[in-house]
Amino acid sequence: MCGISGIVTRDGRAPDEGRLRRMSEKIRHRGPDGDGILLLDGIGFAHRRLAILDLTEKGSQPMTSPSGRYMIVYNGEIYNYEDLKKELSGEWYSSSDTEVILRGFEEWGTEIFQKLRGMFAIAIWDKKEKKLILARDPVGKKPLFWTQASNGDFYFASEVKAFRGMVPFEVDWNAVRTFLGLQYVPAPKTGFLNISQLEPGTYIEFDSSGFRSHRFHSWSPDLSASQTNATNGEIDAMIREKLNASVLKRQLSSDVPVGAFLSGGIDSAVIVAFASQHSERPIRTFTMGFPDLGMDERYTARQISNVFQTDHDEFEARPEHLKELLDTIVLHYDVPYADSSALPTWLLAKETASEIKVVLTGDGGDEAFGGYRRYGYYLQALRLRSLPVASLLSGLSVPLHDVRFERIAETIRAARRGWARGYGELFTGSYFGRSAATRLMTREFRSLTTGSGGVHFIHDFLKSSQSQNKRLPLEQAMYFDLCSYLPDDLNVKMDRATMAFGLEARSPFLDQDLLSYCLRLPLSQKVTYGKTKVALRRAMRDVLPPAVLSRKKMGFQVPLTNWFRGPLRELVLDRCLSDASPLKPLFRHEEMKRLLNENDSGTDHGNRLWMLVSLSTWLSGVHEIKNDA
Repeated sequence: MCGISGIVTRDGRAPDEGRLRRMSEKIRHRGPDGDGILLLDGIGFAHRRLAILDLTEKGSQPMTSPSGRYMIVYNGEIYNYEDLKKELSGEWYSSSDTEVILRGFEEWGTEIFQKLRGMFAIAIWDKKEKKLILARDPVGKKPLFWTQASNGDFYFASEVKAFRGMVPFEVDWNAVRTFLGLQYVPAPKTGFLNISQLEPGTYIEFDSSGFRSHRFHSWSPDLSASQTNATNGEIDAMIREKLNASVLKRQLSSDVPVGAFLSGGIDSAVIVAFASQHSERPIRTFTMGFPDLGMDERYTARQISNVFQTDHDEFEARPEHLKELLDTIVLHYDVPYADSSALPTWLLAKETASEIKVVLTGDGGDEAFGGYRRYGYYLQALRLRSLPVASLLSGLSVPLHDVRFERIAETIRAARRGWARGYGELFTGSYFGRSAATRLMTREFRSLTTGSGGVHFIHDFLKSSQSQNKRLPLEQAMYFDLCSYLPDDLNVKMDRATMAFGLEARSPFLDQDLLSYCLRLPLSQKVTYGKTKVALRRAMRDVLPPAVLSRKKMGFQVPLTNWFRGPLRELVLDRCLSDASPLKPLFRHEEMKRLLNENDSGTDHGNRLWMLVSLSTWLSGVHEIKNDA
């Protein structure tokens, strides 16, 4: 796990070493164990190392192939590198997975990307062809950004901040409007006009003729064909087998100690259960909670820790932490991002990194097994959309001013116009759906960004995927979460928070073999009659305590509603409602004030207020970047 950056010059000269080192310095937090630079005609590579496998200098990067033709810098972990090593001939210089990727590329070319199991962002330079190849793993665990300067030079890096001072930073207002509905900016957009993110399962080639994009992996319809012949017992056994393989054979591999994040939910409990079975000593577990009892999972996490006899640590996130860290966290993410659980994840990563260097997480369990509560709401909306009650609900939504009621009413109303639009309204309803966004935006901003709303984006995504994937509406919705919400929200949150402190996060549920199997399971094995994660809960009956299996999903929720009624209220006044706020040209003052006042009176606008505060903070940061350039 590392940080990478590089420059390809258009005229074939060697890049300026000072510029390359400045890029590397901006992401040094991703690799505190060492750094490396490679400068050749046409190319410059920089690497920040977080040593997990092969801690010797032999595992250092940039690395050159024995033939001298190929050079690599790479960020991630390849869990099947030992298997691939057996397929390749010759002697080995190191025991690192980096050398396996490099030798594999020399043997198989870009086909190596399909063979890799793990998380990766890879840059390879072909010295003979004067060509750069960039590749990103299929689930988007590891980030990779690129941009091109006005003189034609091409830059890439693990984080956008590496480009500061290299290219202009101009806000992409269409991306900002999409962000209002999603709480993140979907790839390949970033929030900046001239900076792009490589999409998951994709590689690009850049040479003197320009760049070309290729997809080497997609979660295709063939993988999603339902397995209807397997019995429940056979499905349960296969789930346990693949989880065991993911944790034991792949993601416990490390030359440094491995721990786990532990919440009160089933996903992290599953990972801890399997990891504990294969650890010679008690596994280290870490939990973050809140002073708000309704959202505090520490008690349940403690119970799980006792069952599996882990060495357990727990911490608390308080509103003063958000106040102190707001600027640091928002600006560290570089792009518009408003998942509030970034705060506790940041604090948890900081505390965990002081003890270990590798941590297992439960990320991906909801995408693999259908765990989100909104799936049940979506099924209800689809059932209700053709009934007379749908019109009644739509008519009552505005006067009641109940956010949850309004969200389901908007979903039903949209679903009557199409299943894809319905899921778009449901997803964005926690933030700014179509109606809420229309009320918020000024006429000028709305006109400038027509067609860029979150609902519009989800609708287009789902309708596009439907032409290749003829599954049920809910399965299509789950497909969106796997391909967009997971890589561009959840993986972003985990990567930036953990790598800020040199901590590697691994997610066994995102093992490619396990995920492919889960995609082939019938919908009834995931969501049915209001129940979620049906197959996973059943398969874990003899592994986890009944209280964990029956517990309703909480998620890593932050008590924003209460915090904005008290200690954080001043943030909204200062950053959103003041005359100096960068939101003033974008959003109507009276609408933002209404949201704050209604939140004071009992309506839950926590997510929306946090989105406004974080966007204001980000825009102020962009202004500072321009002034520093």
